[in-house]
Amino acid sequence: STFLGRYCKMLLACDPRLLLYTEDEVRQYHKLAYVDYRDVRSSAMKEDATYSLIETDRLLWEAKRIADSALHPETHEWIPRPCRMSGYLPFNGPICIAMISVQSTIPLLFWSWMNQSQNALVNYFNGPKSANDDSAVVIDGTLFTSYSLAVASALIVAFG
Repeated sequence: STFLGRYCKMLLACDPRLLLYTEDEVRQYHKLAYVDYRDVRSSAMKEDATYSLIETDRLLWEAKRIADSALHPETHEWIPRPCRMSGYLPFNGPICIAMISVQSTIPLLFWSWMNQSQNALVNYFNGPKSANDDSAVVIDGTLFTSYSLAVASALIVAFG
């Protein structure tokens, strides 16, 4: 609940190694962290336990971190790798480097468009959604209009 706690949580969420897990592995970690965690913790409290309670808690926290990095928090849908916080550096980093290294207008506009498109995809896949709420469904026209305005704004700022 502190700034430092939230900062550390975001640093852990941006770890590019989280991109290496397959969807099946992520789903298994999700099940472990959100469904089976009581059984796992209770087995760690037994005298003949394979792992200590501290090791078990560490495993459960890591399972939660892996699952939260790749699944939408509300709908538990798989988030494509380029659209995750852990994918920011490997996917958007080169785009940002290209944006600041180009020296002519057309490439600058292209990389600004790429950057804004990447940001729009991250926002779309990580934004609020509800599996049971029909009002959260975005109409295609509204989505296209929002994207167009965002890209136009980015290009005006880049060109201006």
